[in-house]
Amino acid sequence: MCPAGGGPVPHQRVMMKLGTYHQLDRVDQQIVDLLRTDGRMPYREIARRLGVSESMVRKRAGKLLESGWMRILAISDPLKLGVPIVATTYASVRPGALEEVTDALATNEAVRYLAIGVGSRNLVIESLHASVEDVHTFIQQELGREGVYESETIHVVKIKKSVWDWPLPTEPDDAAPPTPKRSDDA
Repeated sequence: MCPAGGGPVPHQRVMMKLGTYHQLDRVDQQIVDLLRTDGRMPYREIARRLGVSESMVRKRAGKLLESGWMRILAISDPLKLGVPIVATTYASVRPGALEEVTDALATNEAVRYLAIGVGSRNLVIESLHASVEDVHTFIQQELGREGVYESETIHVVKIKKSVWDWPLPTEPDDAAPPTPKRSDDA
């Protein structure tokens, strides 16, 4: 569309509204958020900060871990740890072959991240390699599969940002649910 002046519409930044994760109540969200900032924080300290019992925190954290809502792990930079080659590959895979290709890739120990997307490049692979020859072999064997018709691999030389500790969006404390209209209010 064109604005009233007839020229092109200037690029507008659209912000996605984030709601809360309704599957988690406020206490669970707070537990996740505290452990996100410090995965080694004792349950006793979490309980103190939230004003609840330690056993409540222990039970809730256990359920969050069991259900897969949360994992507690160390995140490292493979380049700083001395991994010679970190590679990111964007591939185009025939939709009918996508599950079979990704199931096979998921079993490869070099693959550290594997995601299916929408678009012309519908597969993203991050992998770790000992040498350029290892990358070449990986590309030939894994991306030479039936159904993969195009790929591009980038040799990562520096990781500028890697965010795996995003906070859960929450509603403000003073947010009240909207009052439903009665039919005679219209």
